[in-house]
Amino acid sequence: MACKAELTDGELDELCCKLKEYAKLAKKDNLTSQAIGKITKDNPLWKDIRTEVDSSVFPACKDDRTKPYMTITKTSCKKFLEKSAEKLEVKKKGKGLPEGSTWEKELLKNLGGTTLTGVTKESSTGNVKGMTDTKNYTGSHKERFGEDGKGKGIDGRENRHDNKGYVGNYKGDGSYDQKVKK
Repeated sequence: MACKAELTDGELDELCCKLKEYAKLAKKDNLTSQAIGKITKDNPLWKDIRTEVDSSVFPACKDDRTKPYMTITKTSCKKFLEKSAEKLEVKKKGKGLPEGSTWEKELLKNLGGTTLTGVTKESSTGNVKGMTDTKNYTGSHKERFGEDGKGKGIDGRENRHDNKGYVGNYKGDGSYDQKVKK
């Protein structure tokens, strides 16, 4: 096995920052298995150890067995990188390592920033804006949106009654008096 790299404080800070980016992408403050999956999917060198990172490295680095996350600190990030490097070294069997480098440094270099793949963007044709413009609708569909273009929800789809009166499901509270006075 190759010797473990002593990472500088700057490299540890860089590692923590990158792992925090992936955690935020998973909408969390801590590293979760969802973020780990994103790391191993986005970065080519990490793809080689995808199953090992998910099944053995991440569970060993979590806060404890009951918590589904790893708190991002310098010590936990260093432990995560070292264990990942051990798995990669076993997988690669000493091949492909540049002279004077270690697997930790290679994994850190290969850990790029997050990429937003598969995210729905706003349509370039502007069809959403046209769909919420009430001038284009007729009949009952016209009532589904307010003047500001926002949907009214169920109030725009159903004629709702308060069903109060002297009998159950009576939909015309106060209408009897109007009928009698005529």
